[in-house]
Amino acid sequence: MERITPPRLVRRLRRLRVQRLLSWLSLLCWLLLACPSQPGPLPPRTPHPPNTAGELAITFFDIGQGDSALVVSPTGKRILIDGGPPEGASALLSALSERGIDRIDLMLLSHPHLDHLAGLRRVAERIPVALYMDSGFESRSPAYLGLLKVLTARSVPVKQAKRGRTIDIGGGSELSFLGPPEPFLDHTRSDVNANSVVARLTWRSRVVLFTGDAEPETERWLLAQPATATAGAPVLPISAEVLKVGHHGGKYSSTAAFLAAIHPQLAVISCAAVNDYGHPTPEALGRLERAGARVLRTDRLGHITLRSKNGAAWQVENQPTGPSLPRPGPDGPRGTSATPDPDKDVE
Repeated sequence: MERITPPRLVRRLRRLRVQRLLSWLSLLCWLLLACPSQPGPLPPRTPHPPNTAGELAITFFDIGQGDSALVVSPTGKRILIDGGPPEGASALLSALSERGIDRIDLMLLSHPHLDHLAGLRRVAERIPVALYMDSGFESRSPAYLGLLKVLTARSVPVKQAKRGRTIDIGGGSELSFLGPPEPFLDHTRSDVNANSVVARLTWRSRVVLFTGDAEPETERWLLAQPATATAGAPVLPISAEVLKVGHHGGKYSSTAAFLAAIHPQLAVISCAAVNDYGHPTPEALGRLERAGARVLRTDRLGHITLRSKNGAAWQVENQPTGPSLPRPGPDGPRGTSATPDPDKDVE
């Protein structure tokens, strides 16, 4: 017997089928739009923007007849290498203040002569220092002992800069110690000078060599070191595009053989316009010229700053400092005395 469905029920069933069909069609359209049948390549990842703060800066201060340089690493670490003579200490403090230096991460003394260490005591008395290092060469200099006393009172760690040690100063930049010689040199013109800390600063392809007041014996010792690694003695290359000229351009340092091994493009000389030694000497300037180095002098340019942004070539800037600092008199750090002065340098 045939069953007859009432008309109202038929209409309701038809509406339900149409609504269900529309729902399925909507779902199908959404899936087709959201998930294409032929997947294309993933969009390339957007690279991180370059580190615009990546800069290595070195300032060689015009502080008279002496040496002082500030290194600021790409991550902002501050390394102060030497502090200049007593008469330049105020100029050094002013220069640091102008640059917003409110801490020193590493204070490095190349050797205990007054024209390199006097300003460090003034700095240590006023600015926090995280670490101090020097050559470890024995000195009875009152100025040196006074510096150590200040560092001890301020609980600053004191360590020796030994050949082969490398310090990470941030952003891939490193400070490696090529000297002092081991064992210490003796019977030289100045054993204090000859056992200076020699430091090599590297960042990407930028290289700077700091030599303190290295003597010819120091240079010969550096050149004689093995060119291949041995047990406990890593390779420490000596070539550098920037050279902090040894001993303020004295006539004995920066020998022809040493310059030939370094191949410096820039040579920075820190000295006073008027000094007791005639620095820089014609002999040293002649050797630097023959080596093809461009000479930059603090007595003529004032503060000299080298900058490398993201490892690019050095940009050279200078800040004139006005009249030259006064020349030390007979009682000053360069004067003569009837008794040996442990602070006094040699010509």
